[in-house]
Amino acid sequence: MHVPDGLLSTEVCIAAGVISLGAFGYSLRRLKDSLAERTVPMTGMMAALIFAGQMINFPIALLGIPSVSGHLMGGVLAAVVLGPWAGCIAVTLVLIVQCLLFADGGLLALGVNVLNMAVVGSLGGYAVFAFVRQRLGNGARGTLAGGIIAAWLSVIAASALFSLQFGLSHAGGELFDVRRLFALMVSIHSAIGVGEAFITGSVIGFVLAQRPDLLYSADADGAGGVVPRAGRAVAFGVMCALAVAAFVAPFASSFPDGLVEISERMQFSKLEQSRVLLFADYDQVLPGWQKLSVSLSGIIGALAVLMIVFLLDRSLRLRQRAAAADVPHE
Repeated sequence: MHVPDGLLSTEVCIAAGVISLGAFGYSLRRLKDSLAERTVPMTGMMAALIFAGQMINFPIALLGIPSVSGHLMGGVLAAVVLGPWAGCIAVTLVLIVQCLLFADGGLLALGVNVLNMAVVGSLGGYAVFAFVRQRLGNGARGTLAGGIIAAWLSVIAASALFSLQFGLSHAGGELFDVRRLFALMVSIHSAIGVGEAFITGSVIGFVLAQRPDLLYSADADGAGGVVPRAGRAVAFGVMCALAVAAFVAPFASSFPDGLVEISERMQFSKLEQSRVLLFADYDQVLPGWQKLSVSLSGIIGALAVLMIVFLLDRSLRLRQRAAAADVPHE
């Protein structure tokens, strides 16, 4: 659901960017206040996993919508494992790398994509997850059910929000039927959301069975919500991310994703503005070697988000030390 430049007005993109920047800044502040030894490795690992997961488009023909694919959004998954603040940061960094390195999503529309997928996905999705889990008793069943329901709803919410953004961008015009757009976006992404829910539920179920202590706990927020001795889990997650990027992503579905398909049906794909980058897409790293290019892109992207997270950690810790040094000692 990566929105390219040109589909939405400059005003809508700027407004979404301001909201996204505020949410990202507040998430950074909350993360800094609860910075723990294992918070950043887990955040980097999840960001790498989500980057790799978003490269895998899955067909939704079995759900009655032929020739259309979807991919993981990952906001709820990140929030359940990391907490809403670190989850929002992880997905945002993934979107930034996708945009700047591979032109996946528009530059002006970056704030829109962050709002729709990171803010709505992680912050809004975690609110739904927490509500469902509390109603079911805060146990394993509630955690799993909450993650599945929140993941499905997050995709639908993001598609509905894009419809609103498109309607505001083209208000007063008669070129596009916004009500038809809303119906198509929500119906198709309801099916894509089933895939999101399945992936999210599978990962949460695996963690619950193997290391339930790795899941975020609001009660442990002062410790960053991440328990000690997560080193092996982090290494395993990073290896899984690199393996998925290298060996699974090249065989992703070639069907267009929901937004691309709808833009073609409603004939607003002509509004899209392309950008010239070193890598115009994931399959352009080695022109003529499509599958190998996708593998390399996945590895480069996963390592890039890992590096950004660790640089961010270094910056936060340096600021903490500087602030501590400025405090007068009695």
